[in-house]
Amino acid sequence: MRSSGWPLARLALHLLVLLTRSYCSLAEGPTYRPAVEEAFKTMTDGNISAILDSLQTGYDKRIRPQYGESHVDVGITMHILSISSLSEVQMDFTLDFYFRQHWTDPRLSFPGRGGLDELTVGSEYLQKIWVPDTFFANEKKSYFHTATTSNEMLRITNQGKVLRSIRLTITASCPMNLQYFPMDRQLCIIEIESFGYSMDHIRLSWHAGDRSVVIESDVSLPQFRVLGYNRKTIISSTSTGNYSRLLCEIMFVRSMGYYLIQIYIPSSLIVVISWVSFWLNRSATPARVSLGVTTVLTMTTLMSSTNAALPKISYVKSIDVYLGTCFVMVFASLLEYAAVGYMGKRIQMRKNRILAIQKMAEQRKTATLDHSHASQDHPDHAPKQTEVRYKLHDPKAHSKGGTLENTINGRADEEAPPPIANLLPHKDINKGLNKLYGCSPSDIDKYSRIVFPVCFVCFNLMYWIIYLHISDDSTEDLILHNQEN
Repeated sequence: MRSSGWPLARLALHLLVLLTRSYCSLAEGPTYRPAVEEAFKTMTDGNISAILDSLQTGYDKRIRPQYGESHVDVGITMHILSISSLSEVQMDFTLDFYFRQHWTDPRLSFPGRGGLDELTVGSEYLQKIWVPDTFFANEKKSYFHTATTSNEMLRITNQGKVLRSIRLTITASCPMNLQYFPMDRQLCIIEIESFGYSMDHIRLSWHAGDRSVVIESDVSLPQFRVLGYNRKTIISSTSTGNYSRLLCEIMFVRSMGYYLIQIYIPSSLIVVISWVSFWLNRSATPARVSLGVTTVLTMTTLMSSTNAALPKISYVKSIDVYLGTCFVMVFASLLEYAAVGYMGKRIQMRKNRILAIQKMAEQRKTATLDHSHASQDHPDHAPKQTEVRYKLHDPKAHSKGGTLENTINGRADEEAPPPIANLLPHKDINKGLNKLYGCSPSDIDKYSRIVFPVCFVCFNLMYWIIYLHISDDSTEDLILHNQEN
């Protein structure tokens, strides 16, 4: 009995000692602190491995720093190296930047002896310590740079302050408003948030104030220039809690050079070319029709090619207003020649009708005179009465639908009516016959040579003044890119 009970007593004693030591260690502090002190005592020059190994003593990377005491403050800074694209079709933008996170982990503190106040270690050590679970809320895709090695950096100070820097290429969504395209300004946002830790555990902040976001001076895009940026801190409320979120807003201004050269100037010249038909002869039908149809088709092609490179949006853009007005001007030039041709045709038909009536009346008058002379030579024959009725469209009363109707009696003893040419003065007849509704075809061309250019110039003045004014947004809240550098 004595031999069998002795091992059990020894085992119970050992368990009691272990429990006592565990309680004392939990009460006094972390278990890795004596190990760190011991490592510094035995450390030789250049031997940092013992310190790194000692920091892992009793360290659990699954638990955030100061768990159960207070939240962890994570400071964020960004250094934007380049912005490679800004797509209206995909509604996103791509940028390459250094993403840096600052936080404090007391478990990683160590005595600053021998001038050793900071440890710069390889990125492999990140797998052994706790790191914030930050992510980009509006990210579409991302890329980690690994040439020639993983582009990550880790620094640990003797006070337990940790700096993690990583190079990333992020493609983030950027909803755009193209109402003022191509005189628009686009505000693209990068959203940074903790994925799993609410504000009770992690609170994000901009670490360096106004210098938390730095954009390289040579950052540029073919169609945009960076106007400035802004920083914001908001609270994102979800079904799982409230989360701290950082916003980096970058303002882009579209450059107008490409659109002036490729769209605005060509469309304006096409409108000017359509005015050439006003100086061409009205009888040059093939030339005027071909010119009008060609300009209309050219404007249609220009409008289609412009909208093909843009998303299929439902609202009207500023460039649609300009191109639509140019198309209307070109189409109106074609309709102007149609109006001139129609009026000339109506006037010519009226002239032919009057000339035919005049010729028939002259023939009737000649026949009446011949019959009168024959009656004087033969008095026995009774004179026959001939009546000629003709209807003449009075040029002055034509617009009112009035007609001039005369009856010519062929009696010898009555006065013969005057010929049609004597009804009105010759100049008045020619002047009245060349006009329809008080206007001649040549008058339409003359008026068009003045009205069309004046209307187009007035439209351009109104267009550029209005759209350049309303598209100029306020930049009071922005940190301008030029001033920053």
